[in-house]
Amino acid sequence: MSYACLYKSEAGSVEEILDTDITVSLVREQKPIKLLRQLGEIYTVTKKADGIYRISGMIFPMQILVTKELNKETHVWVTSLTRTMSRERAQKLLDNCSGLKDDEDRRNADSVVNVASEANMELLKKMIQEGDQMCEELKELLAPEIVEFKIRLAEQDAQLADKDARLADNAVEIAMLKKMLAEAGIET
Repeated sequence: MSYACLYKSEAGSVEEILDTDITVSLVREQKPIKLLRQLGEIYTVTKKADGIYRISGMIFPMQILVTKELNKETHVWVTSLTRTMSRERAQKLLDNCSGLKDDEDRRNADSVVNVASEANMELLKKMIQEGDQMCEELKELLAPEIVEFKIRLAEQDAQLADKDARLADNAVEIAMLKKMLAEAGIET
């Protein structure tokens, strides 16, 4: 709710964005039974469809989306927001992404793919390593993250090289000290 309030407050004027233009959505894999029960004590909770629960009477309209209950064909985007995505679901998501033509739709899709890929990193790494047919689509969608990762990796490599150089310098210095001690007749 606080993000929705911040969003509304950052508009030019408070009236610029109507409360009804904002919806707070919580996406859960499992149905939050306790939360729905608690909200139902104060607000009106309505099941609009399988996996879609609307809460009325709050500052902004709110909905809770339960991915396990949603139709996976109708709600490809939302059902991909899970930590347990299958290879088939990933393929369906990427197929839908590649069919998008509008730039804004692609940016929104990229956001979903980024969240889904972060939550399912092992699956996507395996798909990329295996050279899966969608590998190129996946690389294209994840390009900004790949570039950022490469930059961070290069920075870490530079830091490690720096440490290695310092260790080598230390090793030379230790060898020189040992030699000086040996020449002075002191055992190490």
